[in-house]
Amino acid sequence: MRLPEVRPRQPFIGVALSAVAGIGAADRWEIDPLWPLGVLAVLALALTLKPRTVVCWLFTTCAFFALHTLRFHGSAARELAGALNAGPRVVRAGGIVWSEPEKPAAWSRAITCHFRLKLESIEWDGGAGPADILVNVRWAGAVPEYGDRVALTGSASNLEPTRNPGQFDFTRYQQRQGVYSEIRAAYAADCCIESHGHGNAAQAFANRARYWIQRQLELDLSDAPELAQLVESMVLGMRGETPDDVRQLFQRTGTLHLFAVSGLNVAMLAAIGIFLLKPLGVRRGAAVLAIVPLLGGYALVTGLSASCIRAAIMGSLFLAGHLFDRRAVACNSLAAAAVAILAWDTNQLFVPGFQFSFTLVFVIVWLAARIQRRLERVARPDPFVPRVLWGWPVRGGVWCWSRLCGALGVTLSAWIGSLVFTAGYFHLFSPSALLANLFAVPIAFVVLALGIGAVLCAGFWSEGAVLFNNANWLAAKALLRVVNFFAAMPGGFFYVEVPSLGPRALCEFTALDVGDGAAIHLRAEGRDWLLDCGSAASYGRIVLSYLRTRGVNRLDGLLLTHGDAQHIGGALPALHDFAPRRIVDSPLRDRSATRRGIHAQLAARGIGKSIHWRGDLVQLAGGATLRVLFPPLGLMRAQADDKAFVLALESGGTRVLFMADSGFATEQWLLESEPDLRADLVVKGQHAKDVSGTAEFLARVQPQAVVCSALGFGQPPERLDGWERDTAARGIAVFRQDQCGAVHAEMRDGMLELRAFASGQTFRSRAR
Repeated sequence: MRLPEVRPRQPFIGVALSAVAGIGAADRWEIDPLWPLGVLAVLALALTLKPRTVVCWLFTTCAFFALHTLRFHGSAARELAGALNAGPRVVRAGGIVWSEPEKPAAWSRAITCHFRLKLESIEWDGGAGPADILVNVRWAGAVPEYGDRVALTGSASNLEPTRNPGQFDFTRYQQRQGVYSEIRAAYAADCCIESHGHGNAAQAFANRARYWIQRQLELDLSDAPELAQLVESMVLGMRGETPDDVRQLFQRTGTLHLFAVSGLNVAMLAAIGIFLLKPLGVRRGAAVLAIVPLLGGYALVTGLSASCIRAAIMGSLFLAGHLFDRRAVACNSLAAAAVAILAWDTNQLFVPGFQFSFTLVFVIVWLAARIQRRLERVARPDPFVPRVLWGWPVRGGVWCWSRLCGALGVTLSAWIGSLVFTAGYFHLFSPSALLANLFAVPIAFVVLALGIGAVLCAGFWSEGAVLFNNANWLAAKALLRVVNFFAAMPGGFFYVEVPSLGPRALCEFTALDVGDGAAIHLRAEGRDWLLDCGSAASYGRIVLSYLRTRGVNRLDGLLLTHGDAQHIGGALPALHDFAPRRIVDSPLRDRSATRRGIHAQLAARGIGKSIHWRGDLVQLAGGATLRVLFPPLGLMRAQADDKAFVLALESGGTRVLFMADSGFATEQWLLESEPDLRADLVVKGQHAKDVSGTAEFLARVQPQAVVCSALGFGQPPERLDGWERDTAARGIAVFRQDQCGAVHAEMRDGMLELRAFASGQTFRSRAR
């Protein structure tokens, strides 16, 4: 007779699910906090008089509902954001530098750094705002340090929303951290450092310790900065120190988690601690009491990142069971960690790292052992042979196979658990991650162990730290080789798009907001074309990430309208990233150095161009064509903008006119030479020196809507206001990208639909 298995109680699972429900409901519905607090008091009384599991769950739900309402909806930072909704204000502010100042990513004439400021006061003419909140500051004076008390005068405004699809919503991320506004100083004279040493003492110590550790990890590695940065990133979580191309390799092979100080780093650190304490005869309880503070110190030194705090709390709760001689119940400990973290910060529920960490650990706990047991059966010896009769070859083989199966079980379950998140957040499917993690994680363990050894030796034996660093050079080199190998594996990774539930459009395009340049992604029947690609900076920051989110792995075509660097500056990296099957260019020459550089690279790589001019057809797909209206062959013009392609897209009875940066001269030529200019939609840029979108031209085209890019750098956007009013007065819907961001257009069954990404502006009409 088989006795029933006694399962341990796991009370925190229900509590954690109740907390999640309460936070989710509070985030969805904003109500007066007095209501949930009143219900909470009633439930507390009921729980005291007659404890019940269901009442406990309801109490938890209501408690976290009230907590999130008070912290998120009732924050003083939102009060300041409300005061700034009308527009920027000139303010005088003072406070304490609450984060380490960072240099701006792009060169700026005035801005020297940016940081978070804990406001102590903020005033403007006619009023004052709340204090004791966090704001972002763009600083123009001498660079301060963490903990400095500063004063500044500048322009305060709310954080701008994301303007393009595919971009990380940094504004929403900051709002979840309690930051809604920023102050920008224009001159160094407006910035003043008043005194030092007012920050959190623990954070200041952590900053100093981190800089010291960073210097020790760099000893004797000055000739290999890339490998030194890799080691620092893996030991301290300093992802900003790693070059983008190296980080991209790790992302594509599913090993990017090695850069985040998270569960893997904490588990490795705990294992190293146990390994060092066990030979010294330290008992299990004492070892736990030593390791738990070690995990807390590691979280402090690495900057108190949310991922490391989550991992430290989870690891501490798992280890705490040994203090009471009880085996830790994985799912219950995991749920307890979730409750503790959500009580600390309810907004953690909406952070991808939180969702990813807990889902991944749950899947590993639930699935890894099952996979391991199934794999172990493959090489299991004859069950009728007693274990005592196994020879050393059999014992050794079983031991090695068991360890390999354990590693495969964890790796496979982690890969399965991460599928939804890597595809949903990173739009990446990486089959190579299975094998890459199997080889990379053990090497990462060695890198972390050697890094800890170097830090421990540095205080009393600098030569030993150098030895550890040189050994780490070899380990980091091996790790890069492994990641490079799997990244280059055919079919090792590819980008995917989150499937849409609605019907697919016959033809669609997205005009990205890249300032006064242009980048238009056009898709017809599954074929992807790019009309211009923005400047070199906007390509890497906007266009590339957008195309990845659309699941584009290779372009069917790249069309270059003219030689403006703001339109084709990103062509060379686009050639490398997407290897277009076809490149369409104009026969007209210009003085553009950018265009000449592209032609030189195409010639060096042996890549040909498809030259087109007026009257040619470019077949995008079976039901979508581009007809070239301009330029004609042999046209003589001085300005590159006057030689730009003018293209007519025809699909499903809808016609779209892409004007690029064409100006008055091109419009007049089209009015004289093109008998049929009618179009349902016009997509236009801005001529460098001339007007465009004239009343005469729009009267001939008769569009229902116009998508207009922003003006050039330094030109006030108010210059477009008069043109917008006149155009709207003609019954034409105007989408100004400096106000509405990227614009997505869909053509299906004779219908044209436009949606602006940032402003939410929409337009829908039947094509004429």
